[in-house]
Amino acid sequence: MLIVILIFAAVGALLALGAAQKRWRRLRNISGGLLVSYFTVLLLLGAGEIYFRYFYAESENVYTLATKNWLDRYWDTNSYGFRDREWTPDDLAGKQTVVVLGDSFAAGWGIQNPADRFSDVLAAKLGDDYAVINLGRYGTSTPEQLAILRDESPVKKPDVVILQYFLNDINYAGLTLDLLPTPEASPAWAQESYLANFIYWRFLRAADADEEFYARWWQWSYDAYDNVGIWSVHKEEIKAFVEYVDGIGARLIVVIFPNLLDVVRSVPYVDRVEQAFQEFGENEVLKLFDAAAAWDQNDLMVSRRDSHASISFNHYVGEQLYERFFAPPGG
Repeated sequence: MLIVILIFAAVGALLALGAAQKRWRRLRNISGGLLVSYFTVLLLLGAGEIYFRYFYAESENVYTLATKNWLDRYWDTNSYGFRDREWTPDDLAGKQTVVVLGDSFAAGWGIQNPADRFSDVLAAKLGDDYAVINLGRYGTSTPEQLAILRDESPVKKPDVVILQYFLNDINYAGLTLDLLPTPEASPAWAQESYLANFIYWRFLRAADADEEFYARWWQWSYDAYDNVGIWSVHKEEIKAFVEYVDGIGARLIVVIFPNLLDVVRSVPYVDRVEQAFQEFGENEVLKLFDAAAAWDQNDLMVSRRDSHASISFNHYVGEQLYERFFAPPGG
């Protein structure tokens, strides 16, 4: 990026010298005209950099500088490092405690107001007799979520644990075996300028390159479920989670999100995960592929660049959790 700035400054200096000299009139006129264009471009680039650095924010599947702005603007955490309120012993006294664990879906990636997350929608339905504590953290998988429940939860023995599961949770097992594909990093110049970062991700990086990577990434995830070794490791991770929740006497509810970019293809893998929990004695499972398949994709996801669940679908999930697992009979 420094080289680009130096070249741009050198061009400006040369144009200024050409416009200032008096020996060659034609050169002076040409340089003067180009200098006006130069400063116009400089002004536009500066305005663009200011806009994308200080005003523009958007959540995306990849960590762009626009996503960084979005996180800085909307992602507030408590003293435990979770995107949730600050819980005190008085807040929890005399209440049924519900701990929600998961990755970016539980934490509410792409959801500006945490009140629109499925956990908060459930909390609103449950009322003041319940405390719903969101311990979702983006980028985590089943073993890491177990560690959060065991070591970082403000409630050591919750009454209910809701585990949000996404079909990339098997990737932790793949990482331990060094089998996960990695995306191509953006060039240095696109990491130093907010305007350049936007241009790179929107115009210079071929759309089919992202599609090819995600296709390979999801194919790897599906293949991992079909790989006896990786699936065996992941089943042990699931078993460890179930055993810990059973050991603290909590009720376990599992919410499984399919691949929202390709719901139908992910159905057999959602079923496989449900069967694993059932094998370990857990039958309270909410599978979301039927509902997701019935929704228009524009309503289902945050945006075409962010394939996390939309506000509307989060509300649907929260309402389904309440109706299926908490609502009084006949209520």
